[in-house]
Amino acid sequence: MALVLSLLPALEALAQPAAQPRPIRRKRPAAEAPAPVPKPAIAPPNAQEAPLTQFSEVIGALAFLADLCAPDTWPNPWQRRMEAFLEAEGDNSGLRERLTGAYNQGFSEYSTSYRQCTPAARAARAMLTRDAARLARELDRRFGS
Repeated sequence: MALVLSLLPALEALAQPAAQPRPIRRKRPAAEAPAPVPKPAIAPPNAQEAPLTQFSEVIGALAFLADLCAPDTWPNPWQRRMEAFLEAEGDNSGLRERLTGAYNQGFSEYSTSYRQCTPAARAARAMLTRDAARLARELDRRFGS
């Protein structure tokens, strides 16, 4: 106990922030100041679009896995579903481009992970099929008539 009490002043001194010297700031001449770069105007995704883009990404992954694990199935059923999905959406102020981008992202993410149809690829395909079915039900409940 006496040891702890004897260390208390040293611990309190360590706990206090040490005074640090202020850095010297030099003023830049006005000519050297970089001009601010304007950000491109991109419409933020709508909260209602999130499940649509997620669905598109899952379909893209399934399209890749279908090409990998069932290459003799032509045309790719998942690609056909995505085409039908895009046709149903129409030309809706950039939504079509975002859905296509999500599809391509899902396709490319799985193309970097899988080179052959392995048991893991088949398991991923089964999981993604369940996810696609769940998302389709949610979308139907939310937006269906």
